[in-house]
Amino acid sequence: TYLIYVIAIIVAVDSLGFKITVILAGSTALLVGLGLGLQDFFRDLVAGFIILSERTVTSGDIVEIGGIVGKVKDVGLRTTSLITREDIVMIVPNTRLTNEHVINWSQNNSKVTRFEIRVNVAFGSDTQKVCTLLTQCAENHEDVMKIPGPDVLFREFEKGSLDFGLTFYSNNLFRIERTKSDLRFAIDKAFRENNIVIPFPQQDVWVRQFPQKEE
Repeated sequence: TYLIYVIAIIVAVDSLGFKITVILAGSTALLVGLGLGLQDFFRDLVAGFIILSERTVTSGDIVEIGGIVGKVKDVGLRTTSLITREDIVMIVPNTRLTNEHVINWSQNNSKVTRFEIRVNVAFGSDTQKVCTLLTQCAENHEDVMKIPGPDVLFREFEKGSLDFGLTFYSNNLFRIERTKSDLRFAIDKAFRENNIVIPFPQQDVWVRQFPQKEE
């Protein structure tokens, strides 16, 4: 559209009998000043051409930029509109989408992404039982894919706990935080019913008594 506007203006000016080359030569200083003042604007335009041609971001994609997750509403020539998880419209200059680190969760053809929830349990817990409970909680949620199914990894022996990771696949990319919240509620309930303790940070302090000096 912008290209058509430019061509139309040039043709209209030329049809009126004005010499385009003379006008451009006489307005060089003005064009330099406009170029310096509008350099960010032109950078956004170039970035918009790149995005539209390469289609790295398209309408409906779920992207993460600067720690903010949003659904692409519209990709314009200068800016891109996102709808955040709080249903707020966010206007992003296109240069941010080309110069910054952007995660596009919708780029894979399957539209399915793997997520993880970290869980810590107390030392002495039945690790096999923990694995079973975590798997059951994930399998019972409607947003968790059945194939491939959820998996549990024994991540690490931490200083005060055993660290597990519940990984699962889901196509509910935009509202995945709600899914994670539901899973955490289910895990907490299952652990309470089966006497699996989630430890809290604690520190033991030993007080050493020194012998008192005789007066």
